[in-house]
Amino acid sequence: MKRWWIVPVFLGMALVASQPLLAWSDDEDDEDAPKNYALGVGVGLVEAGETENYLTASLRIRVGRDRDGEDSGRARDRGIAGYVEPEIGYWTSSDDRIDGSDLLVGVNLVGAFPFSRAESFLGVGVGVHFIDTALLEADPRLDGSDTKVGANAQFGIDLRLSRSLSAFGTGRFDLVQGSQENVQTKVYLGLRARF
Repeated sequence: MKRWWIVPVFLGMALVASQPLLAWSDDEDDEDAPKNYALGVGVGLVEAGETENYLTASLRIRVGRDRDGEDSGRARDRGIAGYVEPEIGYWTSSDDRIDGSDLLVGVNLVGAFPFSRAESFLGVGVGVHFIDTALLEADPRLDGSDTKVGANAQFGIDLRLSRSLSAFGTGRFDLVQGSQENVQTKVYLGLRARF
């Protein structure tokens, strides 16, 4: 397997380390404070042997509040925001030889690094893939579907368009149990509404 993906990961980490944190001042009104939830939808490409269209939706839930539901600190105190992110993803093969689809239902742990107009993030997760057997084993003679466990690693950036809307881009690698293709490489863009 080629290790080309290491270069953008290290460049992203260098970008994160070189930027000053966005400090939320104590006198800012609540509209500027970090939001607790964010609903994201995206479209992109997945490469698992062939390159196919990919659709995804996720709900980020901010963690790190104290018992009273209040923030345990501002962004300047933590330097990182943590999220639990349930997600769903779908792609289908357009190959004439192998017909099949992959439906992913999973959950991610995401760490986001806030900046003035952008927020970079890194995450890992697990999920269940409801995948057709022909696609899983790259054999057009097989019928039926399987349920397989998968794990992922992802990185990306959110660009703030307004207080409650951002555009995002994500790069991601999924490992699927028993898959003929070792890694599903995914790249997608989308919008995230914060509330």
